[in-house]
Amino acid sequence: MGNTGELQGAERYFISPEAIENAVVTLRLTELCMPAHAEHLLTTYASMLGTEDKRIAAAIFCTWVAGICGAKYALLTAADPLAHALRLNNLSVQLIRTEGYPEFAFFIHDQGNGTYDQDGDGKELSGELGMFYSSVVRPVIDVLAEASQTRAMMLWKHVYNQLYTFIEEDALDAPSEYSRTQIHGQFQAALWELTPEVFGLRSNPFRITPKFRTDPHPPHDTISIKATCCLAYQLRADHGYCGGCPIL
Repeated sequence: MGNTGELQGAERYFISPEAIENAVVTLRLTELCMPAHAEHLLTTYASMLGTEDKRIAAAIFCTWVAGICGAKYALLTAADPLAHALRLNNLSVQLIRTEGYPEFAFFIHDQGNGTYDQDGDGKELSGELGMFYSSVVRPVIDVLAEASQTRAMMLWKHVYNQLYTFIEEDALDAPSEYSRTQIHGQFQAALWELTPEVFGLRSNPFRITPKFRTDPHPPHDTISIKATCCLAYQLRADHGYCGGCPIL
């Protein structure tokens, strides 16, 4: 993590340092939580993906929402005050047209200054994450579920898929097997501590025991199995299922 107030590798978490010009849609997250705005975003995004199915649009958009979740986790574990800037009324999302598939970017309106004196471990980390998921992410997931007629549990699992990808990437960059084990252990402990009420569900959608298989595609590495299908195969006939797809 970089200096206070700066998110190192922000693009990794789909966070832009400022608003992007000529975005197709720009919404504060508080606006996105309004059904009409959520409907507009999903309809527009689905059309840009080449489908009319808002369920696919919602599922894929949730993998982008995972970016702010990954940023929150990274900032909290680094005890960076910028973690407190990731609030529902302080974030906007932008839908951006590209030469390939459309992309999303989030930007923070007021990075501000603050203090953060927790050590980023155990129940303190889970408590901060719980408040974040309850007050920032859950309102977004709930409105997306309603607008796309998708079960909220499934959308949360799409968030988890990308979150776990972030952790796998961090573990790959770790200097030792011990460090890799620590990275995975802290991540699992923090998320498993979250109560179902945080998500507005009967169970914690992140309480998942990782499973692995040999990738059927070369070079046949051992890969993790996704919590739910990413639905990418429905966008392109030649895409097929990902190696880690749970459908296989």
